Amino acid sequence: MKKLCIHGLAPGVVAVMMSASGLAQPASFSPFTVTTPNDSGAGTLQSMQLPAGVLAPGSSYTTYKVTLDWDPDAFANATQWNAIWALTDSAPEPGTTFYADPGPALDADITLVPQFQPGSLSWVGALDPVILGSNDLYFNWLQVNAFTGTTWSDISITLDTQTLNTKTFSGDTTGSDTWTRFRDPREQAFDTPSNIQNIPYDSTPFFVDSDGIYEFTTMTDFGPGERWDGVIAIYADFFDPDDPDLNRLGTWAGTAPGTPSFGDRTLGFELEEGVQYFFLQTGRRSFDFGAYEGVVQGVGDVTFAIIPSPGALGLAALALAGFSRRRRCES
Repeated sequence: MKKLCIHGLAPGVVAVMMSASGLAQPASFSPFTVTTPNDSGAGTLQSMQLPAGVLAPGSSYTTYKVTLDWDPDAFANATQWNAIWALTDSAPEPGTTFYADPGPALDADITLVPQFQPGSLSWVGALDPVILGSNDLYFNWLQVNAFTGTTWSDISITLDTQTLNTKTFSGDTTGSDTWTRFRDPREQAFDTPSNIQNIPYDSTPFFVDSDGIYEFTTMTDFGPGERWDGVIAIYADFFDPDDPDLNRLGTWAGTAPGTPSFGDRTLGFELEEGVQYFFLQTGRRSFDFGAYEGVVQGVGDVTFAIIPSPGALGLAALALAGFSRRRRCES
C-alpha cells in the first residue's frame, strides 16, 4: 500500500508572514504594453521599472496575479513560446538567467510560465521571498528565440498582502499505478505517444478552507541516482486517469520536450472552498518515478483528503476519483 506523508498536520499550518496593520490592501499597476524590439536577438533581456507609489511602504506583498494578451509577430510559430516574463524587486544584473520552466528563478520573485498559444493569459502564485512595499518593482522579459515584434498588451499586475500558510507533504511514485499522461502542446511534434505511456503517478485529494491563491511546488532531485524528471498538475471535482485532460486546471508544469530537467515544479491557482481537488505527481516518461517532497502555500488551510460527506456519498467520491491506494503517515 502506498504511503503519503503529510507534515505539519498538528497544529496544522504555519503562517509565513503577517500583513502590516492598516495596509493590507491589494496593489494594482495600471495596464501597460511591451513589444520585443525588431533589432533584438535571442537571449535579449529587457527591463522596465514599474511606476512608484503603487506599493504601500510598510506592507509585505505575498501573492501575485498577472494577466496579459499575447500577439505573436507574423513570422513566429503561433505555438512556440517567445519569451519568459519575470518580476523582480531590484534591477536585474547583467547575465541574469530566468528559467523557462515554472519554479525558482535566479534573482526573480515571480517567473511567469512561457506560453504556447496566443490569447489572454493569466498566472497567480505566492511570493517567496515577499516583495516589500518600499522596494521598486521591475517587469522583465527575456526573448529566448530570435522572433521580433511580438507584443504583450494590457499587462495587469496585482499584488496582495494576505497572510500565507504553508504545509509540507511527501510521497513516492515507485510501484504506483500507471497511466498515459497528458501532453504539452510543444510535445506534439517532439514526443511519440509511446513516450508518455506507462508512467507511475500519485493522485492526492485535497480541499481548501478559503477562496484564494494557492501554490504547489515539488522537488524530485535528491542527488545522483535519486533524481527524476517530474510533472505536476491539479484537477478539479474528480480525477480520471483514463482521461488525462478532463478537469485539469490550466497549464502543466514539466520540462520542455527533449530537454530533461530535474528542477522543482511549481503551479499556482485560485482555488475555491467546497470544491474537491486532486494534486497529481507523475513523471515525464515511464522511467521517471521515485520519491518527491512538496510544499503548498496559500491564503487558507489545505487538507489532503476527500471532502467529508455522510455515508455512501463519501464512498462514491472515492470511487469517482480513481483515488490512488495510499494511507496517511502515522504521527
